[in-house]
Amino acid sequence: MTLDEIDLTDNLIWQDEFSHNGVAQAQERSLTGGMIIQSGVKQYGQAVTLVGWLERATLDALVAKESAGLGAMELTLDDAREFSVVFDRARGVAVEATPIKEHTHISLEPGAWYTATLRLLTVEPPQ
Repeated sequence: MTLDEIDLTDNLIWQDEFSHNGVAQAQERSLTGGMIIQSGVKQYGQAVTLVGWLERATLDALVAKESAGLGAMELTLDDAREFSVVFDRARGVAVEATPIKEHTHISLEPGAWYTATLRLLTVEPPQ
């Protein structure tokens, strides 16, 4: 799994892959009391929440990318599916992590492991 050039190894899973409703729907009552229902297939905007373990060096790269405020990135999953995504800051911290070992000197080492949550959102691919 990769996010642009950052290798996310195979330690992450897409937590909310099947929690997405692919159809938008609006319901409204008419003046006569009838129900008016409008539906349409959502093009983009699916939440992609990746959870699992990542090394400190990978997290440092992700935080740097998130802080740069750049646009769309390419997410390639282990099964070769590809999505254009952005960091989803509307749902909280986009790159969240907690050290597995709670010793400061250990957690600062590049090879230290963290439990991580990446919050992404699918967007239209750039032209």
